[in-house]
Amino acid sequence: MLFFISKPVGIRPFLVSVILRSIYTIGLGPTLILLGAANLCNKIVFLVSFVGNRGTFTRGYRAVIMDMAFLYHVAYVLVCMLGLCVHEFFYSFLLFDLVYREETLLNVIKSVTRNGRSIILTAVLALILVYLFSIIGFLFLKDDFIMEVDRLKIRTPAAGEEEEDGIERTCDTLLMCIVTVLNQGLRNGGGVGDVLRKPSKDEPLFAARVVYDLLFYFIVIIIVLNLIFGVIIDTFADLRSEKQKKEEILKTTCFICGLERDKFDNKTVSFEEHIKAEHNMWHYLYFIVLVKVKDPTEYTGPESYVAQMIVSNGAFVSAIATRREGAVAVRGIQCSDILITSKDHKHNMGRENDLKQRNVNPRQAKLIILLLLEQKAMDLILSP
Repeated sequence: MLFFISKPVGIRPFLVSVILRSIYTIGLGPTLILLGAANLCNKIVFLVSFVGNRGTFTRGYRAVIMDMAFLYHVAYVLVCMLGLCVHEFFYSFLLFDLVYREETLLNVIKSVTRNGRSIILTAVLALILVYLFSIIGFLFLKDDFIMEVDRLKIRTPAAGEEEEDGIERTCDTLLMCIVTVLNQGLRNGGGVGDVLRKPSKDEPLFAARVVYDLLFYFIVIIIVLNLIFGVIIDTFADLRSEKQKKEEILKTTCFICGLERDKFDNKTVSFEEHIKAEHNMWHYLYFIVLVKVKDPTEYTGPESYVAQMIVSNGAFVSAIATRREGAVAVRGIQCSDILITSKDHKHNMGRENDLKQRNVNPRQAKLIILLLLEQKAMDLILSP
C-alpha cells in the first residue's frame, strides 16, 4: 500500500490495515500483546531520548521531581508495563494521552486546577452549610427524614411472615443526617426537600419545614453550587481568550522585532515577506545552533559576541526581547521605514546618519543599528 500512497499520511491506513489483518489472522489477544510490546519499546526509546535532550538527571533531584513532563512519560511507561504484564484493563488509562496532546482538553482540566483554591474554599463553605442544615434536621425534623429504599431480596419470606416494607428512617443519628443531606440534597435539583416526607398543612412544623426546604434550595443549590460552576466557566473562558490572543499575536506580530501587520501597509515589503525572509525566527535558532557547534577559533566578530551572550545566561534571547521593546518604544520615527524598506544592507552606516538627523535618542539609535548589523551577519552566514 505504501507504494501506491506517496504521502506520509498513507502510513496510518497501512498500520490500521496491518492491525486488522493481524486480528483476523492470529486473534485479538496476541495482537494486543504485540501492540503493547511495540508501544512499550517505543515509549522507552522516547523516554531515553527525552531525558537526554532535556538533561533531566543533570539538574538535581528536586528538578526531576518537579518536571511534570518527565513524570508523565514515566507514568505512561508504567501503565504500558502493567497492561502488558498484569491485565489489559490498564491500557484504558492510555486514553488520557489524548488530553495531554490536545490543548483544548488541557484547558478543560486547567479550568478546574487554575483556581483550585477558590473552588476548594467554596466547597468547604458548602460542607459547612450542609452540616448546619443536618443539625437542624436532626434536632427538629427527624421524623421527616423517611425515605423509600429498595432492599435486596436475599431470602424468600417464610410462610406466615410478612415482607418488610421499603421505608426506613434516615436521620436517627447525626451522622446519618449528614450523609442523607449531603448525598440526597446536593444531587436533587430541588434540594433535600425533594426526598423528605411531604408534610400536611395541619402539622405544627409545616411552616418551619417550608422555610427549611426553601433556605436549602436558595443558599446551597442556587448560590453556592453556581458559585463553583461560575468559577470553572469563567476560568475556561479566560483560558480560551488567552489562547486566541496568543494565536492572534503569532499571526499579526513579528516575533523578532515586534512590529505589527498594519505597520507594513503600503510598504515595499509585505508582512509575510518580512517574517519569512528578513526576520525569520527559525533563522535565529539556526544561528544559535551554528554558534554552539562551530569551532570557537573560527568565530567571526558577530559570532563571538553572540556566543558570549549565550554563555551569560542566555542573554541572546534577552537581547531580542530588548530590541523588540526598543522597536516599539521609538515613537518619534517610523521604525518600519528603517527596518524593512530596503533589502540592501550596504547602507547601514548611512542609516545611522539618518537616525541622527531625525533626533533619535543615541541609545535607541545604537539599538536599531545593532539589529541591522546582526541581521546582516545572519544573512551572510545563512545564505547558501
